[in-house]
Amino acid sequence: MPVAVVQGEPEHFDLKSCAGGYVKIQRMTYGEKLERRQFTSKMEILAQRGSRDAKSTIDVFKEETELYDFAHCVVEHNLTDLDGRPLIFRNPTDVKKLAGRIAEEIGTYIDKVNNFEEDEAVGNSSGASAPTS
Repeated sequence: MPVAVVQGEPEHFDLKSCAGGYVKIQRMTYGEKLERRQFTSKMEILAQRGSRDAKSTIDVFKEETELYDFAHCVVEHNLTDLDGRPLIFRNPTDVKKLAGRIAEEIGTYIDKVNNFEEDEAVGNSSGASAPTS
């Protein structure tokens, strides 16, 4: 029988923005992706001007989305605060302490492992849109 659950080892990434730093990131389960969607929203705007219609979509991401990603996807790292205390990514205060460049780099790896943009392009059978980061 085919295995249909998340499996495999987390992916290791050496951080370019933090010499000697690394993170290990795991793929989210479908349940985690569903939970993550609670923090995102998509809004479509349809404007009519004369005989022309214009449609645009706006993705709104909340702080909670990024905090959720760090808490659930980063399963190992060697990053500390100024006192040498290991950062705990399940603690929003610790995530917010990160230098912007480092947090953004980690975020790109989370997106890469979880294929948020690719998921959006593929779509799903329920008709709901997958979030992107």
